Amino acid sequence: MKKIVTIIILLSILILTSCSSISNNSGTDESKLNVVFVASLNTSESDINAQVKDELKVLQKSAGITYSVVEAADKESYSTYIKNLAGEKKYDLILTCGYSTSRALDSVAKDFPQQLFATIDYISNSSNVMSIAFKEEESAFYSGVMAALMTQTNTVGIIASFKNQNEDYIYGFMTGVKAVNEGINTVIEYTDSYTDLEAGTTAVQKIKAQGADIIYSAAAAPTSSIILFAEKNNMKVINSDIYVYSQQSDALISETSKKYKSSVDYIINASIEMKNNTNTKSSSDNISTELQYVGIAQEAFDFSISKSVPNDIKDKLKAVDIMLIDSDFIVPVNQSMYDNFDFTIFAGKAFKK
Repeated sequence: MKKIVTIIILLSILILTSCSSISNNSGTDESKLNVVFVASLNTSESDINAQVKDELKVLQKSAGITYSVVEAADKESYSTYIKNLAGEKKYDLILTCGYSTSRALDSVAKDFPQQLFATIDYISNSSNVMSIAFKEEESAFYSGVMAALMTQTNTVGIIASFKNQNEDYIYGFMTGVKAVNEGINTVIEYTDSYTDLEAGTTAVQKIKAQGADIIYSAAAAPTSSIILFAEKNNMKVINSDIYVYSQQSDALISETSKKYKSSVDYIINASIEMKNNTNTKSSSDNISTELQYVGIAQEAFDFSISKSVPNDIKDKLKAVDIMLIDSDFIVPVNQSMYDNFDFTIFAGKAFKK
């Protein structure tokens, strides 16, 4: 008998450690939107999850939603958690944020056509999944303008992971550079790895040999070795949101991070509207899941700029915000768009050299 009790206790502990649920439901009011957010316990996503949870808490008061948070530790079981939640048929919306959990959600969604799902920073083609994607090309354009304003050699560099990936970052950055001064040269190197730090050092050495003094990192982990090399070689680094560099460095003049408030707001408000417009809970006939994009106009990015960047350059960057908020143009995301882009629209702008 003692053995049976021990086994039951151990099984309970395993279940609790693999998936914990935090409920913020205040009753069972059927009129309120009932949301469950499936969050990864991966430490690299802790800030993202915190932003989503904070906004859900705000919306609980302002929009009257109820919500729960399921924190999943086992990456291999994300789809199982989501499938179980959908099978309960008590949530109006199942929400994920980031690649791993959203990919799992996407694989499950087709099996529950009457259930509404939503992903942030992941694009799903499923008819019952709302997707919010970021305009990374806008943050890259902003960084390109900064690089062009900061360079002393009239050559700037991009370091990315692989060719034909993250083209929105690359062409967005190059467009920003050219918007300031079409005579500035942009050189590109690839690490051909997400993790090899030595590959980052090799890439930045090649960039330096071509005369660049400002580097835009669209690489992953090798970003750390790029910054370390820059510190010792009088170079400056503008870091994209692809990799978070957690240490202080005089070489790092700007770092981009994504903000999730506007995405959560859109999804919740759209879901409330869907719920109010139907008498059938989560009816697939009433689900509108057209892909939505968020960018600088939606305050989807935060640019942490070093004090070493002169105030006059910071002031000029405000003109970039204004142009993108007013939707004056669409930033190129590929070679064709870049080749056919009309750069004369930047004539007379505050950031023009």
